[in-house]
Amino acid sequence: MGLVDAADQGRRVIVITHDCDLPHDSELCVEVIVAELVIKDPKPDPQLSYAKNPRRLHLSYEATGAAPLILELRHGERRSVPKSSFAQRAVKDNSLALPVEAKRVLKQWLAARYGRPAFPNAFEQRLRRLSGKRTVEQLIAKILEPDAKHLVGLFFDLGEQRGSEAVEGEPYALSMSVVYDANEGGGKARLSAERVAGQLRELFEKTYGKPDVAKEIALDACEAMADTRLTLADLRRVDQWRLEYISLQDDDQGDFLSVGEIPA
Repeated sequence: MGLVDAADQGRRVIVITHDCDLPHDSELCVEVIVAELVIKDPKPDPQLSYAKNPRRLHLSYEATGAAPLILELRHGERRSVPKSSFAQRAVKDNSLALPVEAKRVLKQWLAARYGRPAFPNAFEQRLRRLSGKRTVEQLIAKILEPDAKHLVGLFFDLGEQRGSEAVEGEPYALSMSVVYDANEGGGKARLSAERVAGQLRELFEKTYGKPDVAKEIALDACEAMADTRLTLADLRRVDQWRLEYISLQDDDQGDFLSVGEIPA
């Protein structure tokens, strides 16, 4: 199909078209992503797994009688192939299988590109305030990175200010939840999330002051929470934080969050 060189063993083509659309007559093309084989460090990067980065994803395929195959997907490598060409030339690699959990992550990553929330401009500008030599959002990413493998997501609750542009002197009242994987990580994940929550509280109080005197962002609460306690009602109230400016740079670790915005 001309998507990769015939001799290129470092790339794979992954079908991302929904299986219901493949046989539908109104769908004329098959959407795919040309993925790169991760060779330098053949295991998923914690910051690029679980759909934490909106533009890059590390996906692990199970291989028959061999080590897992780790592929890096980028939204910029999406392609559309005519169905007729796909039907004639595409050949499935039956030696590889995508586990159910990995398929769920792939779907979340694809959906998150369009479903991720946009915070008020004034709130995002205040997150870019310098705290030392770095901005607050850069320091948030630095705090999250060491424990990323145990964390499911970082959630912001702005309450009634969720869609409003606060004027100068009017602080945003913010509550944060550091959500960890209770089933996979257990006690170690809980301790990681508690450590992250403590460091985030210190950062916000150092930069903006205590909640009762803060004039830009008043951090009312920042707590570790097990993913088993996060309800649908919670997800409708909060938004997942995304570090967009870092995720635009391919050399940086980028975004942290796992899925797109949950519709109200």
